Amino acid sequence: MKATIEQVEKEWAGGRFAAVYFLHGEDDFQIESAVNACIRLALEPESHDFNFDLLYGNEIDGARIIQLATAFPMIAARRVVVVKNIHQLAAAGLDLLAHYCKNALPSTCLVLTAARIDARRGAWQTIIKNSVSLDFKPLYDNAIPEWIRRRLKADNLSIGEEAIRMLHGAVGSNLRQINSEIEKIKLNLADRKTVEVGDVERVVGVSRQFTIFELCDAVAAQKMDASLTILRHMLLNGEAPIGILTMLTRHFIILAKLNTLQRRRIPEEQMAQSAKVHPFFVRNYMRQAALYNKPQLQNAFRHLLDADIHLKTSYQKPALVLELLIVRLKYALQETPSGTFARPVGSNNVNG
Repeated sequence: MKATIEQVEKEWAGGRFAAVYFLHGEDDFQIESAVNACIRLALEPESHDFNFDLLYGNEIDGARIIQLATAFPMIAARRVVVVKNIHQLAAAGLDLLAHYCKNALPSTCLVLTAARIDARRGAWQTIIKNSVSLDFKPLYDNAIPEWIRRRLKADNLSIGEEAIRMLHGAVGSNLRQINSEIEKIKLNLADRKTVEVGDVERVVGVSRQFTIFELCDAVAAQKMDASLTILRHMLLNGEAPIGILTMLTRHFIILAKLNTLQRRRIPEEQMAQSAKVHPFFVRNYMRQAALYNKPQLQNAFRHLLDADIHLKTSYQKPALVLELLIVRLKYALQETPSGTFARPVGSNNVNG
């Protein structure tokens, strides 16, 4: 049975545990976190030494796994047996495990993990069918804010939207790194229960006005002076030029998607989902998208591509490439599709 981590955590919080959990996918941090949560909630602390086994697929055979899984708990409600990386089991061992899952012992909570599976094979299909199966894929950027919120809620803490945005912008989308910064932030909270912008600034070492998201916002909103100031600050603080360009390109891709969806009068919630933008931020993106028409966005992408080529192949200094890009993006609104400047209505020049 397929499930989500939110559904499973709700069951665990209520003291309800399945006989078999199968956690698989590319995101090892999410799998590791889920395994640790299951162990913590399923086992009584005093019975841990008697009722817990941790095994690895490359070190164990299927018969030994079945032997431990079919043992009864000692002076406790259940046993927990964790087998990591079952994709490393021999084929015969995997078949034995699949057979066990069909009639698993209810007093044992068997937790299986795998980094990769071949869903065409019968053994994998049997395990998925006869377990609570969770597929952990790397989260999209728009899902990171909610993950941060849930991560802190698990520790009875809350966090403001701007603090989430800053933490995400400063650390990126690597959950392990975000979790590491959260642990540092928690140490500095004392008795407070809400993470604020200042807490993120002190621990992560960023300034509110100088995150990549602030730069993207300033560029898209045509605020050239602010954009150049933020860019120079970020470069002085060691931000990678190619990383800055990647995020600017991503930002304009979102604007292009929303620009198209706005013309089709798609509901706001659906637009956020389609563009993979967190609902809290979608209106800000929509305001920026409304500044551009299709030819102007095409001009913007042409400049972004040119900057990418120059960063990778030319002798120009990266700072100069990015500064010129910001200037060109500023005037993308006034360019014709051919790349020449159109004279603004009611004006004798193109400055602004």
